[in-house]
Amino acid sequence: MKRLLCLLLTATSLAAAPDGLLLDLVVPPIEKDRFQHAEFSCWIADASKPIKAVIIHQHGCTNASPDKHPPITSDWHWRALARKHDAALLVPMYQVSGNCSDWNDPESGSEGALFTALDDFSRRSGRAEMKDAPWVLWGHSGGSSWSAQMITRHPKRVLAASFRGGCHKQFGNPEFRAKFGPIARELPLLFVWGKRESVPTSSHFVSWEPMNTMFRELRSIGGKVCRIIDPRSEHGCDDSRLMSIPFFDAVLSGKATTQAVMDMEKSWLPNESFAAHWREFSEHGTLKPIHPNLTAPKLTVTQDSMGHTRLSWCVIPELTGGLRALRFYRDGKLWKELGLKPTDFLATSRDSAPEVLRLQELIDDSPDPHSYKLTFLDTAGNESP
Repeated sequence: MKRLLCLLLTATSLAAAPDGLLLDLVVPPIEKDRFQHAEFSCWIADASKPIKAVIIHQHGCTNASPDKHPPITSDWHWRALARKHDAALLVPMYQVSGNCSDWNDPESGSEGALFTALDDFSRRSGRAEMKDAPWVLWGHSGGSSWSAQMITRHPKRVLAASFRGGCHKQFGNPEFRAKFGPIARELPLLFVWGKRESVPTSSHFVSWEPMNTMFRELRSIGGKVCRIIDPRSEHGCDDSRLMSIPFFDAVLSGKATTQAVMDMEKSWLPNESFAAHWREFSEHGTLKPIHPNLTAPKLTVTQDSMGHTRLSWCVIPELTGGLRALRFYRDGKLWKELGLKPTDFLATSRDSAPEVLRLQELIDDSPDPHSYKLTFLDTAGNESP
């Protein structure tokens, strides 16, 4: 059976997000596919503008759990990156009954499911170019393994990639490294590993030396690869997006210099600005913007038939500062604050927005009229206009 015929049975939905266009798709397996089913989510900031790239955010092993780790298509921080570069955000989520290889091997059917989703989203969004747009790949653990394999299968389609752990089967295989190196030599790559997975007692230590071997081999042939060790983490994503997002921004902005900056361990760093972030994150495991150029959020206030006031919003965080809290003011006084503690990570272990920051609307059932204002805090506690 051709996958095109499965589209007749595929569940789809289209929703008007508070900000942009949000699309969903469920892709069932076809003959020889090893996954049980695949769910895809896609967000586009402005469907009236051409899409220049697709950011593919691929989760790791174990079945995806949208309740605990929802797709980053609703994440304000990742949306800010996609918005800036006219990119679509695309998140695959696979369910399997067996091993991780039942989806993170592209030949398991996940590659075909991805192309099905790209075709569907390009059609329903009215952006035909999305189907063939270049990719920016982000992978965590098993998602890194999938991304590395997709680079070798579609080398001319990838603009940049960020790996958060993983790839031990690929980078631990001399034959794969010999194939991957020449293909990826000119491709901007970011390797992010947690310091606590660099010790033998970690269950994820298995990927530590393979990653370093791949890093050294890429650098020996002039590969554009940056390695950073997160001092606060083991295998979880935590604050690592504060490296991945600015890295992608530097590459997509065309701000990667010809003579790239080198750190003491000879990483390739796209420019001086990212090099400063690299040094700060390497020491502290996070970034603390001192003088950020924060954009005021947009707050929409409506009233329903019951007289309740409904608040919805759009937030565009600075890429190096992210989003730590939302502050709602009513009649000039702080009314509610939704956010994280200063010591909390900006993301879950699988890089989703923490639960407290997933809310996208509030209801005020006060019968009295009020005036409202909204600000947000970045990771350093800087408050927006």
